Amino acid sequence: MGLMTRAQYIESLDDGRQVWVSGRKVDKVAYHPALAPMTEAVAQIYDMQADPDFAELLTFERLDGIRGSRFYKIPETPEELVLRRKMTSAILGHVSPTMDRFGDETVTPLFVMVDRKDICDSFDPRYAANAARWLDRLQRENLFMTSGNTDPKGDRSLQPFEQPDPDMYLRVVEERPDGIVISGAKFETGAPYAHVALVKPTVGNWIDANADYAVAAIVPLNAEGVRMHCRMPLTAGGAAAAGSYDHPLSARFDELDTLMVFDHVFVPWEDVLFCRQPKMAAMMRSEFSRWAAQGYLVRCLSKAELLVGAALLVAQHSGTDKIPPVRAKIAQLMMHKQAIEAFVIGSEASCKPSPGGFTMPDQAIQNAGRIFCSQSYHHMVQLLREIVGGQPVMLPDEAMLEGAETRADIEKFFAGGGYAARERIQAMHLARELTGSAYAGRTQAYQLFAETPVFAQEAALYASYDRGEALRMAMKWAGIGDAEEAGGDIAPAPVAAMAGR
Repeated sequence: MGLMTRAQYIESLDDGRQVWVSGRKVDKVAYHPALAPMTEAVAQIYDMQADPDFAELLTFERLDGIRGSRFYKIPETPEELVLRRKMTSAILGHVSPTMDRFGDETVTPLFVMVDRKDICDSFDPRYAANAARWLDRLQRENLFMTSGNTDPKGDRSLQPFEQPDPDMYLRVVEERPDGIVISGAKFETGAPYAHVALVKPTVGNWIDANADYAVAAIVPLNAEGVRMHCRMPLTAGGAAAAGSYDHPLSARFDELDTLMVFDHVFVPWEDVLFCRQPKMAAMMRSEFSRWAAQGYLVRCLSKAELLVGAALLVAQHSGTDKIPPVRAKIAQLMMHKQAIEAFVIGSEASCKPSPGGFTMPDQAIQNAGRIFCSQSYHHMVQLLREIVGGQPVMLPDEAMLEGAETRADIEKFFAGGGYAARERIQAMHLARELTGSAYAGRTQAYQLFAETPVFAQEAALYASYDRGEALRMAMKWAGIGDAEEAGGDIAPAPVAAMAGR
C-alpha cells in the first residue's frame, strides 16, 4: 500500500466519524469551515513525505525494504535522535510555526512500552506486543495518531472512583474474552482530523480503588460510541471564514481542541495497551515524556523564533529598532530563543542509552527545558506587547484598506518609516495574533499546561536529576563525613522498579 498520500488522507476522514462544531453535526470534516484549514495543514505534511527536499527527513527505509514514517520510529542512535528534531523543525518551518499536534510526539508512549518490554511483560505479555504491532502499522501506513490525555475536571477534590458520575473519567466498564468496553471522556487537540487516539490515564493516585481508570488503548476515531465535540472556533464561522490578511495564524492554524466522549466503546485486546493496571499507569505517567518532550521543545523553539521575527519586523517598520531600550527587549526575546535551542541541543548531545537499548535525550536537561518553556512563554509575549505598543488593538481590517471611501485615510495614517500601510498593518496583524487575540490566549494556555502543570514537570526534573553527585560535592566541600558514603534517596528515582503481579 505504501505511505498515505494527501488525497488518501483527506478521503480517509470521510469514515462515518461523529463530529460536532457549534452544536451542529459535521457532514464532511475536510471541508467544514472550522476544520478545513487544519486538515489542509496536515495534508501538507503528507505532501512533504513525497517531496525530495523532505523525504529523507520524514521517512526511512525499514528492514523489509519499504519506506516508513520517521514519526513512528524509536531513535536507535544519536544521529536518529537529531533527525527527529530536524523532522519536526522542517514541518514547523514549512507548514506552520505554531502547530502543536501532528503525531510525532503522541506516539512516544508506545516507544516507552517497547523500551520497557520487560516491565510490561511482567504484567501481561500482550501489552508490549500490542505497542510494537501498532508501531509497525503506524510506520507502514502513517496514520495520524493523536492522543487522549486530558480528563474532564469533575470534582477535583475527589479521586476518579469517588466522582458522583463514575464515567466522568475514562474507565473500563467490562472485560470480555475478545476485548474491553470503555466509557468516559478525554479532551484532546486535533482529534476531528486524526485517525486514531492513544488514550492514556492522566489523573488520580494509582491505588487499587482507581484500577478501573488505569487503562490505555488505541481507539479509531470513527469507532461506534465515539463522539467528538469541538470547542468554539477562535474566529466567527470557523477558521476558513476568516481572512488570512487579518488573521494570519488563526485563519489557518486553529487546532480545535475537542471533547472526545467514549460511550461504551469496544476495544479489542490487540488494541489494549494495559487494562486495570495502576502500577503501569504510574509508569506511563512518569515516563511518557521521555521522547515526547523533545518534540515539545522544538515547537517552543519555533514559537520563540516567530516572536523574535515579529518583534524585529514591527520595530523595523516603526523605526524603533534604532532605540536602545527596544533593542534590549528584542535581545531578551533572542535570549529566550537561544536558551530553548541550548536545552534541545544539550539534551541531544548528552543523550543516553535507554533501558531497552534505544537512544533517549538527557532527561534532566530536557525536563529543565520543559519547565523553562512552560514558565517563560507568557513573559516573552509580554515583551512583544511592550515592543509593538498599543497599535495592535487599533488596527483596520483588509476591507478598510480596499474600501473606496476609507482607503485613502488608511493608506495615509498607517504608512510610515518608508513602508506602505498595507505592509505595516499586515505585520502588525501578526503581532496582534501573537499578543492580543483569541489565538494568542489559547497558545499561552497551551504552552503552560500542554506538558502537564509546572509542578508535575518540576517533580520529573527532581526525579531525573543526578542528586547523588550534587550531594557528594556539597558534602566534600563542607567537610561532612565521607562523601562516598552519602546515603538517602539521592540518585535519580528509578521508575522501572515496579513489576507486575
